[in-house]
Amino acid sequence: MTKQLLIAAALLGASFRVDAQCTPDPLYADSVFGVWPDTTQDFVGGMVGQFYTDTLTLLVPSDAGLIDPQFAGFVIDSVQFTGIDNLPPGLSVACNSQTAAACTYITGVLGCGTIEGVPTTAGTYALTLNVLAYASLFGQAIPVPQSFSGYSIVIDPSTGINEASVVLGQVMNVPNPFSQRTNIEFTLQRGTNTTVRVYNLLGEEVWRTDVSGKPGLNRVAFEPADLQDGIYLYKVQAGSGAFTGRMVLRR
Repeated sequence: MTKQLLIAAALLGASFRVDAQCTPDPLYADSVFGVWPDTTQDFVGGMVGQFYTDTLTLLVPSDAGLIDPQFAGFVIDSVQFTGIDNLPPGLSVACNSQTAAACTYITGVLGCGTIEGVPTTAGTYALTLNVLAYASLFGQAIPVPQSFSGYSIVIDPSTGINEASVVLGQVMNVPNPFSQRTNIEFTLQRGTNTTVRVYNLLGEEVWRTDVSGKPGLNRVAFEPADLQDGIYLYKVQAGSGAFTGRMVLRR
């Protein structure tokens, strides 16, 4: 986790766009620092000729030693994303910069960015991500460039499937177990109306929401309100596809 924040930083600065249409996931507001999705979850896959989008949430720490122990004692002022190598052709990166500078984020405030576009070439793209962190020591600003790997994007060939069809995949809820709130996440290859339901173990529906699913990664927040602690089932249904998972509420 110590290097993942800088990985995210590099990612969002690839194209130096500052017009990302995204909202940071408030689920991570109480975290010390991090980037989500992490390298274990990785970015969603895409398909040639089909619109792709994925959203990144990040939180920059003020202590540089949390990112890399060799910089212990340095205070981070801001982080600028400077580039990403090997992004799939047809995709670009956008960020909601938190300063007047392009693709720059300050410490302690949730930020976000997007990767989106229409992929043109199939393949597995291992990403090299670059960042410039501005750290201060004894009042002097020191730029610290670094590059990281660990993320990838897989673009599948076009299958010529009908536009009306929908492929539902990578369904999970994060975090799990949870106490106050969890995100039910799923990916779609086609945008479509999607229904998310939550059931107790007796099969009784205790919560439901209908959303306009978009191509790529989708997140639906679930807050249990007055539900009792225990195991619940959630079902995501999009077109003819459906997935049922299990989540644990533990306060």
